[in-house]
Amino acid sequence: MMRSAILILLVLVLAAGCNYTKETDPPPPVEVPDTYVEGAEAPPPPESKTEPVRDVRWWRHMGDPTLTALIEEALRRNQSVRAGWARVRQARYIANQVRAARMTQIGQTGDYTIGQSLTPVIGKVRAQNAVGSLPVSYEVDLFARRAREHQGAKLDAQAARLDQEALAIVISAETAEAWFDSVNARIEVAVVTEQLDTDLRFLELVELRYREGLNSAVDVHQQRQRVASQRAILAMADAQTDLTDQRLSVLLGEAPGREFPLDDKVLPDIGPTPEIEVPATLLQARPDIQAMQKRVEAEDRRLAGAIGARLPQITLDFTPSYTWLKSESDFFAGMPGVGQTPTTIHGWTWNAGAHFSVPVFDGLRGWSAIKTQRAVADQLLEQYAETILTALLEVESSLVLERQERLRIQYLEDEFRLANITLEATRDRYRAGLSDFLPVLTALATRQLSELQLVSSRRQLVSYRVQLYRALGGAWPEEFGDPEDE
Repeated sequence: MMRSAILILLVLVLAAGCNYTKETDPPPPVEVPDTYVEGAEAPPPPESKTEPVRDVRWWRHMGDPTLTALIEEALRRNQSVRAGWARVRQARYIANQVRAARMTQIGQTGDYTIGQSLTPVIGKVRAQNAVGSLPVSYEVDLFARRAREHQGAKLDAQAARLDQEALAIVISAETAEAWFDSVNARIEVAVVTEQLDTDLRFLELVELRYREGLNSAVDVHQQRQRVASQRAILAMADAQTDLTDQRLSVLLGEAPGREFPLDDKVLPDIGPTPEIEVPATLLQARPDIQAMQKRVEAEDRRLAGAIGARLPQITLDFTPSYTWLKSESDFFAGMPGVGQTPTTIHGWTWNAGAHFSVPVFDGLRGWSAIKTQRAVADQLLEQYAETILTALLEVESSLVLERQERLRIQYLEDEFRLANITLEATRDRYRAGLSDFLPVLTALATRQLSELQLVSSRRQLVSYRVQLYRALGGAWPEEFGDPEDE
């Protein structure tokens, strides 16, 4: 009866713990569309179903060697990137720690004791004892519990490496944005300086006509107000050049204050919207998506480990020891011919055994651990889906915004052209004495605002292209990182 009860108990434990199916390369938990709503997709490769993801070095398409040098410098010196490599090393070392549980464990122990006892019969006894042992143990991984835990830790390390690729893509985009902001800030300074010169010429004209009695002092005050406003804008534009340079310095891993070769730099001509791969390629091209997939797999392995903890475990051990014992007694001290010669004993001993254990009742702790791991896996699966949807949204948004910004630039160019025509017409009428200065002032303000909006829009178009490249992801070149472990 007892043997039958034990067998039934073991069967129930095994049945409770074996409800597990290994998950490898989990499919996307959301439906990925065949095409993007915006943009033109490149045709799929005819030879194979899977095409290697493209090189992430998108900045080379901008045609700016200085930008290329700055981004590559940032990828080597930026503190966030360097901290990311430290996180990668941490994850790898943690995986090594988890792997240690699968190996034979060998220790070394030593004990030395000295003591004295006093009894009425034997008298005083002094003893010294030294023992050295080399315990060896090995857990038989019957149900691959330790192997699954190690696999989960290795997948975490792979996810950390992919996180580093995603971070590097972010840093490269931020560096490009800071560089283009620096270039654009100087363009704005040049534009505002030219506008200020125009305002000053108009001020001279208004003051001349005022001295000749051809207009009122109000016109002079209005134009002086316009000049003061332009000088304030110029002061802010000058400050912006310093701020963008400082931000770029920090991205390059150094204190603010570095000077950059920005003379005669202009914003790049990004050309038409490039053809992009179908949405399904994002699953391999985006390192953040791949990292989430690895984490889903890692949690699946940890779930297997939690289940394995509910199953029988066998540990083998073998311990060789060496013992040395020396004792000395006063019992024979008074007998003639008998001295106090100490007794010494030494020799090798060993013991070996096997330990079997299986949890029977632990207050639902093991069952709750399994349920916890399942809940974590469900959470990661939802985050995996959200990451995919976010990536699709980023690509779609970049395509839409780039298309609309191109259209906006066309309208702004038309507006700027018409503003120039209007300004010339109002200026001619003012010089001919056919109108007061207010139409000229209005036309001048409209033209200058339109010009600044056009400059800003052209900068925004470049930013949308950077966002598109960032959203598309790509395989990270090994030359930019992954330093050897120390």
